Amino acid sequence: MAQNTEKYNTNKRPTWCPGCGNFGIHMALKTALAELEIAPSETFIAFDIGCNGNGADTISTYGFKGLHGRAVALASGAKLANKKFTVIADQGDGACFHEGIDHLVNAIKSNYDITILIHNNENFALTTGQATVTTNQDKPMYGQPYGKPEKGFNINEFIMSLHPTFFAKGYSGDIKELKDLIKKGIKHHGCSVIEISQLCPSYNKEATPQWFNEHITKVSTLKDYSNKSYDKAMELSKKMTNDKIYTGVIYQQNNVESFYDNLKNRKNYKTELVDEVKEYNIKPLLKYFE
Repeated sequence: MAQNTEKYNTNKRPTWCPGCGNFGIHMALKTALAELEIAPSETFIAFDIGCNGNGADTISTYGFKGLHGRAVALASGAKLANKKFTVIADQGDGACFHEGIDHLVNAIKSNYDITILIHNNENFALTTGQATVTTNQDKPMYGQPYGKPEKGFNINEFIMSLHPTFFAKGYSGDIKELKDLIKKGIKHHGCSVIEISQLCPSYNKEATPQWFNEHITKVSTLKDYSNKSYDKAMELSKKMTNDKIYTGVIYQQNNVESFYDNLKNRKNYKTELVDEVKEYNIKPLLKYFE
């Protein structure tokens, strides 16, 4: 894989812990871009705050580190400004399902043509392992030695309840499958959500590669399963837990117009919004405030 990804590399050394799933995720992302022949200059990645956000230093594309939970909003705006770009939102489970949950809801509802990668290591790792909505309720965490007091919720069922046009689940230890899922997500016309079960050797030590191998089932091995059926996808999502993981394309609905496609006032425009930005002399306006 690595021989095709050199143009996406930077001279920065990653700061992740040895064994962190972010290594595999970024290898899959770079390889997906390389195989799709999408140049670094044609790619914009909105990074969130967190361990995943440090990936902005190690991939040579246009990128921006936004505020915590705002990667999806940033990516949505970038895609609307210039739809020629391949736009990706890269964030963790904490950012996505805490501060950023409203942005996830609206991106799926609006069907913005972006790809959302959710690094799910089941904790706020950058700040030394606080519990997130995906952390098991009885799991001792930093600051909560007796486990978090509130219950979590099934993020898979939640995403499916929003009727996404593309929802997939990957694993950071299976780079080949994850790469293929990212490629499918990028090629999908609409909002693609890819939730990634991620190794975290520092704060989720129980979930080792061996543990994942025992708890992951590929949807391609399920008899009579169709990712074109919303009912089957929702039924499968309800079965998913932190201990019962399915990977692959869970659901895909093609031929649904994206948000930009539905903008009737843009139908006859050949230019991008970014091309229409002009400089305005505001000095006359400022005189009103003198």
